[in-house]
Amino acid sequence: MRYIEDKKFQYKDILIKYLRDYNKKYTGERESSTEYFYAVDGEKLVGVVYTNYFWDWVSIGSAFYENIDVLKKLISEVSDYYKNKAVGLKLYTEVESRVEDFKSIGFDIGGITEKTPRTTKYFYLKNTDFNIKSNAQTEVIVATDKIDKYNSILLNQIERFNIDNNIHPIKERNIMFVALDDNKFVGGVQGIITEDSMYISRLVVDEEYRGNKIGKNLMYKIEEKAKELNVYSINLGTVEFQAEKFYDKLGYKIVFIKENDPRGYKSYSMVKKICDQNK
Repeated sequence: MRYIEDKKFQYKDILIKYLRDYNKKYTGERESSTEYFYAVDGEKLVGVVYTNYFWDWVSIGSAFYENIDVLKKLISEVSDYYKNKAVGLKLYTEVESRVEDFKSIGFDIGGITEKTPRTTKYFYLKNTDFNIKSNAQTEVIVATDKIDKYNSILLNQIERFNIDNNIHPIKERNIMFVALDDNKFVGGVQGIITEDSMYISRLVVDEEYRGNKIGKNLMYKIEEKAKELNVYSINLGTVEFQAEKFYDKLGYKIVFIKENDPRGYKSYSMVKKICDQNK
């Protein structure tokens, strides 16, 4: 068995296919979609929320809103749109003022990923009762494709928001290791490094080769690479039909648990500190 760093990411597509095929054995085919919600006051755009529906949850992505009333109107429309099919709405953010805004309209903090010496902590917020109501008369346009004239305004607003909150563009670095039996792909792991934090985005081992410590060796490889690059901690997410016990044995600790994500299963956010940069 050979373990190599795939610097050209030539095995990325097959890694993704293996992982998707494995997940589908448990989740089946689940609907996914992307929607765009635009709040307008006459001719003026006053708020935007982009959403992604995947694995029974609605993720709040790009957003801006002139005030809390506009936010509440947007999210009430999002709630109505998805309430008969989604488990809940969720949002990840590092900006505490945004945390307070969403809490004020009915979201709860579901978990926090702690900061590192060079990154801030991240908040996971959720709402599962779909009971966000608004009496505001603001019109909300729902689209399945971006509306260009509104998207350009959104991008400007996001840039301003980032400046106001001291959020600067950060170059991400992708790392990937694969296991090969002769030239046959039998497993791989991919990580994304942001500043001094790594997120394990994918790990898979061919089912015929499980029990041969391939997954463990792949994790050791990527952890050693992370240490070389002065990564402070590694985060990951895993569903109960995937590898929570496997990661636990490698020293990863549960930070928080998400119920019904996807529906019928728990998912776990886990972390492992691998380097003390204060020494």
